[in-house]
Amino acid sequence: MAALEERAIRHMNEDHGEAVRLYATRLLGAETGDWRVAAIDCDGCDLVLGERTLWLAFDQTVSNAAELRHSFAALSTKARAKIF
Repeated sequence: MAALEERAIRHMNEDHGEAVRLYATRLLGAETGDWRVAAIDCDGCDLVLGERTLWLAFDQTVSNAAELRHSFAALSTKARAKIF
């Protein structure tokens, strides 16, 4: 995972910023803002907004790029489907 982390963080923040914001606001109940992925490991990722950091757990442990993509896609689907 360490080898994938930097590239995955950049990709999520540059190409999937809306999804990252939905993870924070809809899945974790955080305030609206420019949330960013700051770190990724096999169990989840840290989302940051200024000084605030939140932990977003994956539904299952990931060990490669395909599993990581699948986990982020599943979280995105869940966040987009969540109605308030």
